[in-house]
Amino acid sequence: MITVNCKDVLPIQHQILVYVADSVGAIPAIKHDEFILSSIENDEKIDSMEVRKSIQEYLDSIGEGSNFTVIPDSVKLYIKSINGKKINKITPPVKTVKTCCGF
Repeated sequence: MITVNCKDVLPIQHQILVYVADSVGAIPAIKHDEFILSSIENDEKIDSMEVRKSIQEYLDSIGEGSNFTVIPDSVKLYIKSINGKKINKITPPVKTVKTCCGF
């Protein structure tokens, strides 16, 4: 089981959780400003380095990789701002509806 603290990136906590859980093959759970990843099989262990890499990949994909890093300690991983930046609000992409031939 791995716990990831998302206090500095709380508005995108859910998106990170989904991306990471899918990437490392884990069962996710949200707990306030943290998420927990549990292994699917009881005898498997989740590799914290893979989780760190996956979080960083997600941050890079949204253009925030240079502003945030993942810091491990003995108990959990922390997604921390490098330069004091906080993510306050994420605007979802605008979806447009295309029509053709009157439909």
